[in-house]
Amino acid sequence: MERKVQNVAIIGAGLMGFGIGVEYARFGYNVSFYNTKKATSEEAMKRAKEALDLMVKTRLITREMAKATYNRIRPTIDIADATSRVDLAVESVLEDLPLKQDIFAKLDEICPPTVILCTDTSGLRVTDIALKAKHQERILATHYTQPPHFVPMVEVVSGEKTDPALVPFVADMLRKMHKKVIAIGKDSPLFIQNRIQGAIARECRSLVDEGLGTPEVIDNVITFGFGRRMGYTGYFKRQDLIGLKLRGSQTWKPIVEHVERGELGMETGRGFYEWPKEKKDKFLEWYHTELIRLMKQDMERGDI
Repeated sequence: MERKVQNVAIIGAGLMGFGIGVEYARFGYNVSFYNTKKATSEEAMKRAKEALDLMVKTRLITREMAKATYNRIRPTIDIADATSRVDLAVESVLEDLPLKQDIFAKLDEICPPTVILCTDTSGLRVTDIALKAKHQERILATHYTQPPHFVPMVEVVSGEKTDPALVPFVADMLRKMHKKVIAIGKDSPLFIQNRIQGAIARECRSLVDEGLGTPEVIDNVITFGFGRRMGYTGYFKRQDLIGLKLRGSQTWKPIVEHVERGELGMETGRGFYEWPKEKKDKFLEWYHTELIRLMKQDMERGDI
């Protein structure tokens, strides 16, 4: 069966949900915001307008595009109304497993079996969330990064009973919306992004507990130090950049294997990535240019 998505419902248009809805509306989808209270729905529409105004101010979109986007969004406090005639629904409520299970059981009941049901969970398993639904094959996760309308990363994750064809379909749809999609076939709590963030969070808290730094000091170390680099190199590109040489206790098996093959990163043209000279030179020029740009901004603001 050929799938087509045109109408999207956001179930829980709060901190994450309203931004997800703005993204869909910006790329031509008709969007309904569902919240349980009228005041919350009004707040979601206010946030949507503010986000679109900023997109215009920064020249991401035109004023005409912003107006058209806003007009494609409608708020409602009736879940049946929100999901009427939809092709895809995205749940984005609190990280409460019983609550999410009840929502998906309800969505599964009121939405035809062809409707795709997504959860924006950041820490729960898709399989567990879908447990009370009859049509678990149409449930998967699209885990966005806050703020979802300004950050491109989305993890698309299937549950144990998710139709395998759904992941590439949803991933392709999101890529057409200029999202950077990571498709994950294994259903695991926290997925990839939040496991990495969790590791950093644990160490940050530990440093404060040990009296080695205040929250401000820790934030400055990240913001003006390694965090700035990571935005451009990630972790493994950084390893290629500094060279895959065995340093101290660094004996992780994949690095040892690269070294044994003489693949030391950028300097030898191969590491975790392929680095032909032209690609390496272009990357380093872009990377260093971006660092200079950010440093100039810091100086202009008086941050450094």
